[in-house]
Amino acid sequence: MHCSSTRRTVFALRLFLPGIVALVSVFAVSSLQAQVTPRSVLDKGLAVTGLTAADAPAWHIKANYSLYDRGNLTESGTLEEWATGPWTWHRVYTEKKASAAEWSVTRANHAQTKESKLNFAMLDSRVATPLTNPLYQAVNFTPDSNLDGKAGTFAGVILDCINVKDSVRSASKINPDLLYPMYCFDVKDATLRYAKTSDTLITYSDFKPLDKRSVATKMDVNYGGKTSVSAEITMIEPLSTADQAQVAPSGKTVPLAYAHQANDAPLVPVRLGDCAYPMSAMNAQERGTVMVPVVIKKDGSVKNNGYAMSQFNDLSSAGSDCVGNWKFEPFLIDGQPADVSETLIISFNGGPFKGAPGYSSQPPPPPAK
Repeated sequence: MHCSSTRRTVFALRLFLPGIVALVSVFAVSSLQAQVTPRSVLDKGLAVTGLTAADAPAWHIKANYSLYDRGNLTESGTLEEWATGPWTWHRVYTEKKASAAEWSVTRANHAQTKESKLNFAMLDSRVATPLTNPLYQAVNFTPDSNLDGKAGTFAGVILDCINVKDSVRSASKINPDLLYPMYCFDVKDATLRYAKTSDTLITYSDFKPLDKRSVATKMDVNYGGKTSVSAEITMIEPLSTADQAQVAPSGKTVPLAYAHQANDAPLVPVRLGDCAYPMSAMNAQERGTVMVPVVIKKDGSVKNNGYAMSQFNDLSSAGSDCVGNWKFEPFLIDGQPADVSETLIISFNGGPFKGAPGYSSQPPPPPAK
């Protein structure tokens, strides 16, 4: 992917996030050659990247992962997964104090081990999904998306990078980072090396073959200039016929609502009542955020899905009590209403909460430095 020196321009492409100055490098950039289009780059990448494509073989992996908050290690564990298709899999997460399993039978039909103490929605979005399906947001790069492409060299690797030109307009009211990352593929073998948004950089490395696909066994996620997740696949193999029974739910299980993802269609409120500000909170001048885990049922009604979290118990109770009267449009999966889990974010600032909540599947930007 070279061009004559007279046509080559050089600029500093900040692939790495602001604040990681030492890692910002210089790209030698040219427009993609005529025979190579952004769409063809994406298609080649889709053909070899990840484990969840329809043509991928059944597989079994083991992986280690570490989770960080502002660069500080908060948890580590292992993931073991068996899969026979994009929506037929069995995952077991094991951490220091807990171990639990979840199953996907279809996109809308999930189950989990009874009385699990692990947050599957969080673990899937931070570990399993980006590790096994790095191009999960590529579904948003529709045929009518206006794609842009650049070619250049970074860290000794020649890359083709693509993004959606008019991502802000295309995303409408949704944060474009949730729909349209920049993808950078190795020109040599079309493997995905980087996925980048305005505040996040995911780096993929140490590739191993599985059938016709090339799987990155190492993933490092940088959020807001600090390490957020690191994961490594320690074992990868085709799933034998004898082991395919691992995919079916077994033992004592309970239904698990579909976990709302950042790149899903947004949740649409129909009725949001005010959340009362408790007198005790007023007297103590309490202010703070309440995280309320809920399930939005097929009819749009809201059901609490665990304990609300806040540093003040009376604010937690106020947030938990009020969301039960809210209502949303039914969330659709493949055109059919489905139960969907989400964590609603309610902020009390010295008075009743009014307006629309935040959603944990759509994280706010990192704090300013």
